Amino acid sequence: MAQSGNGAMVWGGRMPAVGEGYTPSVGGVGRQDAPNLQPLSPVPARTTQPADDRALLDDLLGRSAPRAAGAASIAPGAAGAHAGPPPPLDAPSEVDTDPARFGAAEPVEDPWQGLKRVTPGAIPPPQTASREATSPQLIPHRGIVAALGGQPQPARRPDAVPGRGRLEQETPSGYTALPRSEAMCRKALRQMGVKFVDVASVGKGAGCGISYPVKVLEIARGVRMQPAATLNCQAAARISKWVEDEVKPAARWRLWTRPTAVLNASSYRCSRIAGSRTISEHASGNALDVRGFKFADGSTFDVEKKGFFSFRQKGFQKSVRHSACRYFGTVLGPGYNRAHADHLHLDAKNRRRGVCK
Repeated sequence: MAQSGNGAMVWGGRMPAVGEGYTPSVGGVGRQDAPNLQPLSPVPARTTQPADDRALLDDLLGRSAPRAAGAASIAPGAAGAHAGPPPPLDAPSEVDTDPARFGAAEPVEDPWQGLKRVTPGAIPPPQTASREATSPQLIPHRGIVAALGGQPQPARRPDAVPGRGRLEQETPSGYTALPRSEAMCRKALRQMGVKFVDVASVGKGAGCGISYPVKVLEIARGVRMQPAATLNCQAAARISKWVEDEVKPAARWRLWTRPTAVLNASSYRCSRIAGSRTISEHASGNALDVRGFKFADGSTFDVEKKGFFSFRQKGFQKSVRHSACRYFGTVLGPGYNRAHADHLHLDAKNRRRGVCK
């Protein structure tokens, strides 16, 4: 350990001068400084030695020329001299193509001797093997036999294909495709439990007729239509809804029974409103006249003006009559006029202001 002039402590060796790097010393202070190491001189780049033409050709062809025994190898650092030019080629010479000069003799016999001229078409065409002979024969294995012979061809269909066969013959002559609205209405009738049959369209002139009528046999579940009523599908759906939601509950609470039949006074008919020249809704199958009901206890209820002491019958008739005004555009009954004194007229036509009398 030594102390420099400015009081700084240094480890071994002399104090480095300004700009000089520190060099440690293993011998401590007072020993001779290690000799300065000089940087190595740069290694001169190796110069490639030119190769002769034969060596260059061997390198291109990927082969090495055989070296003669005792031949000295060229030192890598020695400068090789270029080989001299190759010797000139000999003068061109002519090649003799005479076969006799090389010992080959001319043919003794004529190769075409013995052949005959054949008339075109005299030789029959080559026969090809029959298809049956060349067809592969499969050996049956475990009861399976493959027949590769001629298979029967399917019968050819006639050009004129019939329609639907027996179905077309059994279809009634008045059959027509239903519009989507009519098909959906019939689906709703089936879901409500209505039993009906489709009948042919009816019409008797201007203002009368039903394009797609239905004959209702059972207007609701367990409630017959007596007799069957011919209506349009929309009117049948409204009547079925009224019987199911209003008539059945009213019969249960007022008469303590259940209805089994609706008595039909009139359904479709080509007529006018009484005392008017206006076509009635009956002419389009859009109205039903109900003259009474039958019940499970065997009793029959007639629509008419009830007496003072018929409390339960009056309550039932009033209930079904007023409830019908929510389902139909026109409801007329006893007390309106003499023409409706014995039945309820239910008209399914939509009106801005309904008539309930």
